[in-house]
Amino acid sequence: MKKWLSLLMVCTLALSSVGCSSKPADGSAGTEKAADTTAAGTSAAAADAGEKQNGNDGGSEAALPSGSITWLTNSAYGDVPQKLADAYMEHNPGATITLESYTRTQMMEVIEVKMGAGDNSYDVFFVDQPLIASYYWKDYLLPLNDYVSEADMDVFTDADKASSYVEGTLEALPLTSSSQVLMVNLDLMKEAGIELDESYLNLEDRLTWEKLVEIAVDFQQKMDPDHTKGYWGFALGQQNNPYQILALGNSLGEKAIADDGVTVEGVFNTDGWVKALQFYQDLYTKYGVSQVGTTDDEVKALFYSGKCLFYLANTIRATEADFDIAGIYHPYFEGGEIAVPTGSWYQGINKATDNLELSLDFLKWCTIGDGGEIWMLNNNQVPARKDLLQNVIDDKYTEFSVWPGSATKLAAMENLAGHGYMRPTSYGWKSFDSITANMFADIRSGADVKETLDQTTEQLQQDFNQYK
Repeated sequence: MKKWLSLLMVCTLALSSVGCSSKPADGSAGTEKAADTTAAGTSAAAADAGEKQNGNDGGSEAALPSGSITWLTNSAYGDVPQKLADAYMEHNPGATITLESYTRTQMMEVIEVKMGAGDNSYDVFFVDQPLIASYYWKDYLLPLNDYVSEADMDVFTDADKASSYVEGTLEALPLTSSSQVLMVNLDLMKEAGIELDESYLNLEDRLTWEKLVEIAVDFQQKMDPDHTKGYWGFALGQQNNPYQILALGNSLGEKAIADDGVTVEGVFNTDGWVKALQFYQDLYTKYGVSQVGTTDDEVKALFYSGKCLFYLANTIRATEADFDIAGIYHPYFEGGEIAVPTGSWYQGINKATDNLELSLDFLKWCTIGDGGEIWMLNNNQVPARKDLLQNVIDDKYTEFSVWPGSATKLAAMENLAGHGYMRPTSYGWKSFDSITANMFADIRSGADVKETLDQTTEQLQQDFNQYK
C-alpha cells in the first residue's frame, strides 16, 4: 500500500495520481476529439453588455440585472442546483432564481414539450452535451455569439468549448464535464499474487487494453475459473452506454458520426469499429472476465462488494470501500490513441425567455464566473474550465488529494492533456443513443459483430437522412 502512495512523489508533474482508502466495516454536431474552435465575432456593444453581465467581473450590485427567472434542472444533482441559485442570489440580491427539477428523462420530455411550443416557462435549462445540435435544429436555444466573447470561451478545455458550437453558432455553455478512471481492488490483486507495473501510473505510458485483459484473465483463472464464486476480472461501469463504449473505437482512430452530424454509413461500420466491438464482446464471451446482463448499479455494487478486480467508471462512481482502492488512467489500444470519455451537462437559454438580461448574467456566473467552482466543490465533479482543472492538479482543494477525490485529480490530468473524446453532438443523437444501446446489449450477448454493426448503421442512416 505504501508503495502505491509513494509513487506520487516520484512521478513527474503532469503524470499520475493514485488515491487509496480503507474503510472500517461499519463504515457515485459532430465533434468527438478535443478540437480548436473559433467563436463568432462579437460587436463592441455586445462585448460591453457581456462584461456587464458577467457575474465574475466584480462590478457593483447596482449594475446587476434584476427580476425573476426559472431554471429547469436535473434532479440527479439533489440540492446542489439550489445551492448554486442561492449563491447567485446572495451575489445579486435583486434577482430571484426559481428551480424546477425533474429526472433526466422527465426533464428532456419537458424540454421537448415546452420549448417545442415556444413556451417561456423556463429561462435557463440543463442541456445534455450531445443534444446541443438537436436543440439547435429545433430552434430551442438562444444563440450566444453576441453575448459571450471568444476570451470568455477560452476558459474551457478545447473539447468542452468545441461542443458548445453548432455550425459556428454558440448554443450553450458547459457547467461541468466528466471523465473515467480505472479502479483497482488492491486487496484482490494482492490475494491473487498479481502486481501492476509502475509505468501504468503514467499519464502517457499507461495500461493498454491488451495488457488489462491479460491481467484480468490471469486473475479469473486464479480466483474463479468456473465462475462459481462470484469473482470477475473486469467491469464496465456503463456497458450499454455509448458515452463509455465509443471510446473503444476512438482509441483506434474511428468516429461514430461524421463531422456533418448526419452521416454514419461508412463511418460507424468500418473495420476499426468491428475490431473495437469484437474486443468489447470478447470481454464477456471469449475471455470471460466480465459479467453479461448486469445493470450499471449492479456493476458498481459488484466492485464495491470486493468481488471485481478492475472497474472502469465515471469519476462520480468513485467512493470509499472496505478494501484498498487505487485509481489509474483509462486504458487504450496498443498503437492507438489515448481516448477517454468526457463531456457532461451544459446550460442554455430558452429562446423565448422574457428576461434575457438576467438569464445571461446567471448563465455566465454559473459557468464562467464563481458558480463554476461552487458547482465543482459541491459535486466532486470534473470541471469544464482549465483554471479549475489546474487548481485540482495543484492541490488547491484538499478533497481531491485523497481517494475518492483523487479520481477527479486523475480526470483533471486527462482533460488538460487533451485526451477527452466527446459524444458526437449530432442532430440525431437521441436515436443514436437508444439504437446503439440495444446494439451493445446484443453484441455483449454474442450477436455477430459485423452483421449487427452493419444493420445498426443502416437503421441509423435512415433516421439521420431527415436532417440532410
